[in-house]
Amino acid sequence: MKKYLIITISVMLIQSLGFSQSKKVETTTFWVAGVCGRCESVIESTLDTRGVLSVDYDLDKNVLTITYKPGKITLEQIHHLLNEAGYDTEASKCTDEQYARVHKCCKYREMEKH
Repeated sequence: MKKYLIITISVMLIQSLGFSQSKKVETTTFWVAGVCGRCESVIESTLDTRGVLSVDYDLDKNVLTITYKPGKITLEQIHHLLNEAGYDTEASKCTDEQYARVHKCCKYREMEKH
């Protein structure tokens, strides 16, 4: 009887620990290059992916606020996705090939905001 009670309690403890870890979320903000509404739309839609709960890009300040589950996606992966879409971030710069993918009105390295 004691053995079954110990096993039951152990299983419940393990399940509760696993459940609490999967609920963990983080919110962070960081700089992302962008010059127009199209940039804002692309940046936000690029992060419509597994593990990301919410995204808001403030075009006036070039600041992205993102809430995500670190168990599903890492901050490094988030920066990588933005680079793949052609956008520089405070942590990483996209390649020239990646930058070439942005629309001609979004060439933030060559122009001012519009």
